[in-house]
Amino acid sequence: NRTELPSQLVDANGDGQPDSFIFLVNLGPKEKKIISIKESDKKKKFPQRAHAEISVKRNYKLVNGIYTGGYFESVKKTKTPEGHIDHNLYYKCEGPCWESDKASYRLYLDERNAIDIFGKKVNKIVLPNVGHTYNKTGNEMYHEMADWGMDIFKVGNSLGIGSFAAFVDGNVEMVSKDDSTICIISNDGPLLASVNTKYYGWKFGNQKNDLEVNLSIVAGSRLTKCDITVSGDYPLYCTGLAKHSGTEFIKSEHKNGWNYIALWGNQTVIHDSLGIVVFYHNKYHPTLTEDELSYIVTLTPIKQKIEYYFAACWEQEPNGINTKDEFVKFMDDEIEMLNNPITINFVNIGN
Repeated sequence: NRTELPSQLVDANGDGQPDSFIFLVNLGPKEKKIISIKESDKKKKFPQRAHAEISVKRNYKLVNGIYTGGYFESVKKTKTPEGHIDHNLYYKCEGPCWESDKASYRLYLDERNAIDIFGKKVNKIVLPNVGHTYNKTGNEMYHEMADWGMDIFKVGNSLGIGSFAAFVDGNVEMVSKDDSTICIISNDGPLLASVNTKYYGWKFGNQKNDLEVNLSIVAGSRLTKCDITVSGDYPLYCTGLAKHSGTEFIKSEHKNGWNYIALWGNQTVIHDSLGIVVFYHNKYHPTLTEDELSYIVTLTPIKQKIEYYFAACWEQEPNGINTKDEFVKFMDDEIEMLNNPITINFVNIGN
């Protein structure tokens, strides 16, 4: 209808070159729309609704293994330093973080390699201002409630929310030992943000393989998409959700297509309601299991690739999800969309 839609050129494979084009449009069930795509001589700046970043310490002093003093600088690419461990203050927010105007997450870029949740009380981009300050006890201020929200989740040694691991002899083996790790901010909005992390020489069981994890989020969505590529022929990997007391386990049971496992309840660090979910596809021959720390979905790669999604729904979001029934409806609606993807036809309609 002669209305310009927000759009973005996207680097889908992390090689630094744009290879895809995205735009956002609302579609009802069975609705059809014609979108005209034309190159413009004017570069329009659209509102930032998705963002990804990683910031490293500059002008520091290394004191007993801690990167002391200095300041954080946002970079597009980083190689994890030799001997890097958790809480040594080299990375702001302990690794890369990404967000839409709906939800925000971060990846611990250390021996844990787990994914955590930032709860957002506002529908706007907040991460550039998060993680720069500390309280009197030396902890990051994002552990305390602010106008934008806070770090609301406890991960520990669990799978957190949607973290990737190998499943070896009935045990979860996180990405804790490798030769080197390189993290790239491959896209930074305005509509899609993504973090591409390459782990070289990942050691698990009696294996030593390479791993590439691409995490992306789209404006207006809570879902993070996980595109995984593994080397070698090891057949069994996994993802899952951290166990917390006071939660109810929920799962869907579709015979074909997409399914989910989820937890609902008072599982935040401030004991209010949070829903967490992993969406997985039956084509990866999933099995459901658990250990003391996590609910687990095992997945078998197809041509060395695995795709899944995860999402968090916090009650303090603007117009947030406040009940289990609302959470289940959210997940079922997402499953309906995943199982019924949009069909795109290209038609040359001239000038």
